[in-house]
Amino acid sequence: MVNTQHLEVEYTLPGTEILLTHEEGSSSEEGAVEKICLIPEPSDQPDDPLNWSPTWKAIVIVNQAIFVFISVLTPLSIAPLTPIFMQEFRITLPEVNMLFGAVAISLGYANFIIVPFSNVFGRRPTTLICGLVCVLTNVWQALATSYPSFIGARVISGLGAAANESIMPMVVADVMFLHQRGLWMGLYFWSYFIGNFIGPIISGSIAASISWRWFFWVCTILQAGNLLMMVALFPETRYHRPELSTPNSTSSTDVANEESKLEGPIPCETALKQGPRLETGDNVKIGTKHHESRHAHSHPATDHVKGRPAKHQFSLIPRPKIYGALRETLVRDILAPIEIISYPIILWAALSLGFASNCLLALNLTQSQVFAAPPYFFTPAQVGFVNFAFVVGGIIGLCTAGPVSDWVSILLAKRNKGVREAEMRLWVLIPYIAICLVGMTIAAVGYQRHWPWAVIVVVGYGFVGVEVVSIPAIVISYAVDCYKHIPGQIMVTATIAKNTFGFGMIFFFNDWAVRAGFIPPVMTLMALCVGFTLIGTIVFLKWGKSLRLRTRDSKLHSL
Repeated sequence: MVNTQHLEVEYTLPGTEILLTHEEGSSSEEGAVEKICLIPEPSDQPDDPLNWSPTWKAIVIVNQAIFVFISVLTPLSIAPLTPIFMQEFRITLPEVNMLFGAVAISLGYANFIIVPFSNVFGRRPTTLICGLVCVLTNVWQALATSYPSFIGARVISGLGAAANESIMPMVVADVMFLHQRGLWMGLYFWSYFIGNFIGPIISGSIAASISWRWFFWVCTILQAGNLLMMVALFPETRYHRPELSTPNSTSSTDVANEESKLEGPIPCETALKQGPRLETGDNVKIGTKHHESRHAHSHPATDHVKGRPAKHQFSLIPRPKIYGALRETLVRDILAPIEIISYPIILWAALSLGFASNCLLALNLTQSQVFAAPPYFFTPAQVGFVNFAFVVGGIIGLCTAGPVSDWVSILLAKRNKGVREAEMRLWVLIPYIAICLVGMTIAAVGYQRHWPWAVIVVVGYGFVGVEVVSIPAIVISYAVDCYKHIPGQIMVTATIAKNTFGFGMIFFFNDWAVRAGFIPPVMTLMALCVGFTLIGTIVFLKWGKSLRLRTRDSKLHSL
């Protein structure tokens, strides 16, 4: 039971949630155990993914993480092979970079098809089909004997690997409660970028000791093994959860009329049943759309997750499930990623992710250019080994960004009478912005001055590894907190922004570095990431709630 402790909440809008309550007759000052409200509210069915046991949730998400790691390994790990491809296919450096660009552009735009498909047919069949495409195109790349054939295989492989850009965030939203998502969203970005980090190490070592073709055969074996794991251990996570209501629920008009007689803040029980007050001018209304009854579920989350997937959730035959008109569903999924780019929060999250991610691309595009030349004279294998610094940084980002952002949000919610604001997560961005500044500066100056001790440059790589996992994890979690019904569409928008910018970089970045030195291009990208992310953090910490208020009636919240 929840007591009559008062909660004073100004708005009911997406991103503002009643997260903490107290037991009856207790208060936070008396040291009472606070209980976390489960958001979104689960149904009473054991096959509801929100009700699965922690073990099954971990199995599902770890399987997705492995898929993300392996599927990104092949297309984005060829930087150490640049000299080999130039000699093998008799091509120039820009043509080698196009092998990356072809993948990047198909990775981004394929999600216009993948997200609608996964919303109609489910996450499981989408992932299995994309995994099969990856296996076949890995074989094609291993056997390619000409540059046109190789680049064709790269384009198709990007179509299969594109699922790693959108499906796992959707799965995290399917199976995890709001207060748990920071950690698991961090795992997603860590899996994605660890593929980028370790891939060059593997490709360089295999090419140096055996053959560059064997790198693609190894990827084929890994992808096939993961595909079998997904068939056996990745059930469908898409679940239609009917809108819950209380037996004594009343219309919003009746509740508003009754509430207008009350003075002072709403008791906790009333807030949980009816939702926080929404003040618009002089009129006070009660929001019920986004704050359904949570009375029965305001207890520790571990008490609720004891279910497991049902047999039908492992089906290999896609069963289309459309809630609403087919035309409206398809139009929504196809047009939503374009429409939401005009929403300030989503635009900022997409561009922050893009700039942070392409800091890594900047160093990937130039690492062979720097370390294979004097004074280093690294072999392809040694060029690959410098990416271990990214791995170490990525692990630090995984262990800190998501868990700390969740912890800070809960801590600030306690201070805010149990009400959690989406912006509470953003405070954690500040140290990672500083880390990005330091890491990119070390790399740029080290590149330019050819520091004889390469370890210094590699330390800069480690700092970039931290930020490239942390900044995207936090900004995307914030955007999903604000628009929680469209995690897939948010990732489509962010992926398009990231990959389109990255595709453009291959045409000018290396040439710019040759003409002007490494400091101007690398530091420009650092300034874009640090400046844009920092300004957005300041703006949304102050005005983010007001911006959410302006879009509270958007149809995006009911998709």
